[in-house]
Amino acid sequence: MSGASTSANRVRWGILSTANIGLKAMAPAIRASSNGQLIAIASRDRARAEQITAAEPGMRAYGTYAELLADPEVEAVYIPLPNSMHMEWTLRAAEQGKHVLCEKPLGVTSEEVRRMSAACKQAGVLLMEAFMYRFHPQIRWTLDHLATGAIGDVRLVRSGFAFDIRPRPENIRLQASLAGGSLMDIGCYPLNLCRAVFGGAPSSVAARAIVPEDSEVERTMAAILDFGNGRLGLIDSSFEQPWQQFAEIVGEGGRIVLPRPFTPQGAETVARIERDDEMQERRFAAVDHYQLEVEHFGECIRTGAAPFLSPLDALEQAEAVEAIYAAAGYSWPR
Repeated sequence: MSGASTSANRVRWGILSTANIGLKAMAPAIRASSNGQLIAIASRDRARAEQITAAEPGMRAYGTYAELLADPEVEAVYIPLPNSMHMEWTLRAAEQGKHVLCEKPLGVTSEEVRRMSAACKQAGVLLMEAFMYRFHPQIRWTLDHLATGAIGDVRLVRSGFAFDIRPRPENIRLQASLAGGSLMDIGCYPLNLCRAVFGGAPSSVAARAIVPEDSEVERTMAAILDFGNGRLGLIDSSFEQPWQQFAEIVGEGGRIVLPRPFTPQGAETVARIERDDEMQERRFAAVDHYQLEVEHFGECIRTGAAPFLSPLDALEQAEAVEAIYAAAGYSWPR
């Protein structure tokens, strides 16, 4: 959306929960956006919500998620709740006529995604899975260059995402009841990138999952994704390795390397194109990809346009997650 919106025309947002990603990433993004306004935050602890909103006159604090959804002035909600709660609160938001931007993974299973999509369609509200990295200029630049044949036909995508969570055994990512697991939390990014590059779902999958004896969920996952016609994706994720993320896209005429494709964290990023002995770098100034995501969704709300990331795309993502778990012999959901 070009230019700043008038206050009356800004999309009025509410955030369900006081999770860190909502407070530290999404709340600042909505405030900085050209077309959004954060007017309400809900927590199961009303005092916590009141503490957060105290510094902002007019901001509403709710002690339950249902109270926020009942607020007639809230138009759209951001849902950063644990994975197992995404479907319930998306359905309840749709019942109240709220547009929904829900953290990834949209649903725990493909059936959940179908139910969420159908409910939002019936209610006439928009639904989008919050893969914020897809709005970063480096990703858009990469996909545009692949489409124009910058490195020839793509044959291979290698990508991984890992960090060591072992010092925090109580973390929700490690709880089966909350649909934790490395693939669900961070492995979904490399998977999503592979699907974006190849423009569809893998036709077959081979995978391995590592579940330590004392763990409720898989903590390391690796998969080979076959997209047909000799096109492969190699992805991995782990909660038991040093922090890293990367993406390498290999074509018949060269490669594109992204050292930090998923969470640039407000820093300058670099994409490299390598062809034989030649290397070119494209630098991208620091941007807030959460803000770009918010502005896109807000523009869709105001114009009626379909979100860039459709519920159908989220369904394909969920089906691919299920295929990886099935190929690894990992029962899902736990």
